[in-house]
Parts: sequence; C-alpha cells; structure tokens
Amino acid sequence: MENAIDLARKYGLEHYLDKPAELNDAIFHLLLLQEAIQIERSRNLAFRKSNAETISTKRTVHGAFIAACTGDRTYRYAVETALKAGTAILAVFQRGRFINVLRSMGVPEEKIVEYVASIIIDDNTHCVDQE
Repeated sequence: MENAIDLARKYGLEHYLDKPAELNDAIFHLLLLQEAIQIERSRNLAFRKSNAETISTKRTVHGAFIAACTGDRTYRYAVETALKAGTAILAVFQRGRFINVLRSMGVPEEKIVEYVASIIIDDNTHCVDQE
C-alpha cells in the first residue's frame, strides 16, 4: 500500500506535501472543471441528437484589454508574465438577458425553456501574444 509521500512523488506533487490547503483548493478546482466538462458534453450530445433546427450566431471580437498593478520595477518581467497567465478572454452567455429578450419578443415560455436547455457556446477565440 502506497502512502501519501509515495503517491505525491509518483505523480509529481511533492510541493503539496506541506501545503494541504493549496492541495484542497487545486482538487476543488479540478472537480469544478470536471463537472463543467461533463455538463458541456451532455449538452453537446443532446444538441447533436436533436431533430430541431440549429440556430446560431457568430460574434467576432477585436480589441484588447489591460491588466495592471503597481510595485517594484525589479520584477517587471515576472509581473508581466504573471498578469498574462492570470488573465483570460472568455465567451460569457448571459442566460437572464437571453430569456428577457425572448420574452420581450413574444416567444412562448415552453419554447424559451427548450432553447435554454439546448444552449451551447463553441468558443473559438484565440489570444495572440506579439512577443
């Protein structure tokens, strides 16, 4: 039977041995990610099996955003690298706004429920660093 130290070495997780709170946080985030992936897969499967017509829209995005902080310039490169690693461009679906627009346009509630249950977002955005 392997102990915690052996398992940590086997999977390259030795740095967590003295940081159980950090390990718990990482496990929690992995479980959330796994759940999100499973939900998305089931929605995609239902979407593909559906006999209903596919209705989609493409939103093209251009531009930039800025992330900044202040501090000692000695670590400028590290801070810039961390800012890049700590930011993301995300496609966000606003369920409430979607429902409100459909209601305001006279779409029946049962159809709104059908649309909401089948929504998927295929995010094909890319962030290109100029370095």
